[in-house]
Order: sequence, then C-alpha cells, then structure tokens
Amino acid sequence: MAAQPKPAYLQIADDIRQRILDGDLQAGDKLPTEADLMAEYGVSRIVIRNGVQALVSEGLVTTLRGKGMFVREQKPVRKRISGDLYGKRPVASPMKRQTEAEGRRSEWEYQTRVTTATKVVAERLDIEAGAEVVRTTYRFFADDEPVMLSTSYEPRALTAGSPVEQPEGGPITGVVPRMDSIGQHITEVTEDVTARAPRPYETDQLQMAPGVPVIVITRTYRVGDLPVETCDIVVAADRYTLSYTIPIPPLES
Repeated sequence: MAAQPKPAYLQIADDIRQRILDGDLQAGDKLPTEADLMAEYGVSRIVIRNGVQALVSEGLVTTLRGKGMFVREQKPVRKRISGDLYGKRPVASPMKRQTEAEGRRSEWEYQTRVTTATKVVAERLDIEAGAEVVRTTYRFFADDEPVMLSTSYEPRALTAGSPVEQPEGGPITGVVPRMDSIGQHITEVTEDVTARAPRPYETDQLQMAPGVPVIVITRTYRVGDLPVETCDIVVAADRYTLSYTIPIPPLES
C-alpha cells in the first residue's frame, strides 16, 4: 500500500522547523506573516495556522498577540542537576550546593504536612499503606527563576520526636546530614529518570513554554535495604542536562 501524502500543514511545519534547526531563522526572529506564508505555500489561512500551532506545541515558536509569530528563545542549558552529587558526604542540600556553584543565588519555598502513605509511596518506602508519612513539597529558585519542583516523603516513625522531624524546620537541612544526626547513615541513593508531558500546575509553577517536556527523577535514599526518604523531582527539559559520573572499580591484582 502506497504511503499517504503528509498533510500540507505538517509539510509547512517541517519546512519552517528545518529553517530554525539550520539557523536560517534564529531565536527572536519574526516569522513571515500569515498572509506571506499563505502566498509562499499557496494554502489557506487555516492550514498555515495549523502548521504554526504544531511548532508552538513543540516549543519552537511562540505567538504574541498583535505582534506576530517568533522563533522562541531557548533558555541555556544549566549545569547538571544530578550525577556526582555525593562524591563527598553532603552537609547541606545538593540543589543548594549546585546552584551556588553556578554562581547563582539559591532559594526555595516549601510546605510540610503529616499525611498517610498511598499505595505507591508505601511500596517505595517499604511501609504499610496508610502509615503516617511526612510530605514536603518544594519549589526551588535560582536568581528568582523557578527551576525545580520536588515532593518528598519520609516515614514519620523514623524521625518522630527528633530535632529533624520537620525537614525544613529543624537545625539541619538536607536528607543525608539530617539522617546522619539521628544515626541513620545513608549508604545508597537510587534514581529512576523518565520524561513526560508536564501537568498544568507544573507548567505554571516552572513558567514553562508550550511544548516543553519535563524530566522526572524518582530518587530514594536507603540505609542498607531500608528506604528512609523518597522524592519526585521535576525540571523543565530545556533548562538542564543530566550528567552522571559513575566510578569504575580498579582491576584486581
């Protein structure tokens, strides 16, 4: 069976996309008007609009009411957000350390409450569903730009009554140093990395452009086989790259 021809609006989107990728149209450049594109491609206005919308959904083009259509400026990719975070045992938040290493000011807002573990969270923490957990939601900023969302869960039984029961309300912050202070010395951190379309609230809180996916990191801290904290980290995929340093054991003599 012969392949069906690609719809005209997708052919137009392909053409304009290639111009952007080739550098003929660069960040901030104004696209031709709808009338000019209609004349260039010999199609109707709705076909042009559908083609441009395809590029908007990819995060390549933005439209400004009354001004026209522009190649969207891509934010520079920041330094890695993961990788060799624990080459030295941390004494504070890894995100704070990384942001400040970039020469940027690190701030965050948070909300903490005691709730009950869902089935998914219970499985990740190896506790009973319905057991009490301390849930903390974060939004991290670098020089006033929102850069990361995170939701963490800790078994309340682990820290209840200790000075670090509140992740941000005690004398120590950061999962590793907090757990060290109560004799729970973390030995392993595992991460699962996936990508997906953002939820509406994530787009809003991270001030993301249309069409940009998010990177989701599911991170769990363990003391031996015991999970002591698990969290879901969300970042805009156009702002960061993940870079991992993995040590290789030396040859045995």
